Amino acid sequence: MRVFLKRAFLLLLALGVLVAGAFVVFPGLKYELYRKLPPKIRWNISYAMTDKFVVGMVYFVERNNQLLLVRHTYQDKWALPGGWVERNESFEESARRELDEELNIKIDDFEVLEVNKVPRSGIINIAIRGRLKDQGVAIRDGEIYGYRFFDLHRLPEDVIYTHKPYLARYLESRRPPRQPPADPQRTEPKVPER
Repeated sequence: MRVFLKRAFLLLLALGVLVAGAFVVFPGLKYELYRKLPPKIRWNISYAMTDKFVVGMVYFVERNNQLLLVRHTYQDKWALPGGWVERNESFEESARRELDEELNIKIDDFEVLEVNKVPRSGIINIAIRGRLKDQGVAIRDGEIYGYRFFDLHRLPEDVIYTHKPYLARYLESRRPPRQPPADPQRTEPKVPER
């Protein structure tokens, strides 16, 4: 029995080293494999590998009345750029780090738009707005394979379902306030006195 356990351990160790080596040689492989997993398993992996209370962020990056959306390697729809807040990091520091790491983006006019707790989970989501500091955008992370700036009034329909409410609230907040209806009283023209 001991010999069997020893061989099983060595086989698992060799398999682990082989898989780790494949991920180093082919960095996009882990995202491709992750993408193939069912959403429930992806969630369980993310949950197991993070603190039990996590803060996620979505970023509204604006440029000339356009909004940046990205395509991740593990999803087939458009999404807002996003990331996780690391320990001892402010929201602004996290947004600047994540956007720089993934897209080589620098932002100005940083603003927290909303903070929401995801029901039945230990996740807090924070929506951040910022304006693109310079025009340069370049994919720097194997997790993202495409990006595009969309006119605010022409956003695509194929956006991941979890980001649609954020986009709807964002667009609603950017609309000019509604004007009150005109006074319905009719005024009679004044007749000059004689």
